[in-house]
Amino acid sequence: MYELICPHCDATVPASPAKAGGEVVCPACTKNVAVPKLGELKKLPRVDQDASSDSDDNAAHGLSGGRSMLFAMLGAVSLLCFLGAAFCGVNWASIESPGTTESHIEGLKENYEQISASRLIREYEDITEYGVDIPQPYPYRAIELRKQAWANKAIAFGAAGLLAAVIAVVVGRRKKA
Repeated sequence: MYELICPHCDATVPASPAKAGGEVVCPACTKNVAVPKLGELKKLPRVDQDASSDSDDNAAHGLSGGRSMLFAMLGAVSLLCFLGAAFCGVNWASIESPGTTESHIEGLKENYEQISASRLIREYEDITEYGVDIPQPYPYRAIELRKQAWANKAIAFGAAGLLAAVIAVVVGRRKKA
C-alpha cells in the first residue's frame, strides 16, 4: 500500500497498486481521491513498509503463468487418474470369482479318489495319447484373470495419479528463480 495525501483534508489515504489509475475514498472526509498511474504510485512512500515487503516477497515466490498452468494441468491429470483408479477398483470389487485354482485341484483330488482304477488307467492313456492341452481356460480362471486385470489397471491409475500429484506439489512449492 502506498500513501496518498487527500487534496481536500490533507489526510493520509492508503492506495493499493490494484487501484492505480483509478480512485479511492478518503477515510477522513469520504471524498474521492485520484490514484496516480502505477509508475508514479511506486514513487510514493509506503503505508506499512514491513507488511508490504512481506507481500512483495510472497508475490515474488508465487507461481508464474506457465508454472500455474502446469500446476493446474497436473492437478487435473491427477484427479482424472484417481477417478480412473476408483472406477477400476469398483469393477474389481464387483467381480465375484466362483472358485480358485486351489479349490479346483481339491475337487479333482476328491473325484480321483472316487474313480475306479480302470477309469484312472483310461484317463492316463488319454493324457499320454492326446496331451493335456486345454483350448481355453476354465470359466473360474477366466473370471480370476478379468478381476486381476481390473486390479492391475486400478494400481496403474493410482500410481499415475500419485505421481502427477507429487509433481504438481513440487511445481507449486519450487521457489521462483
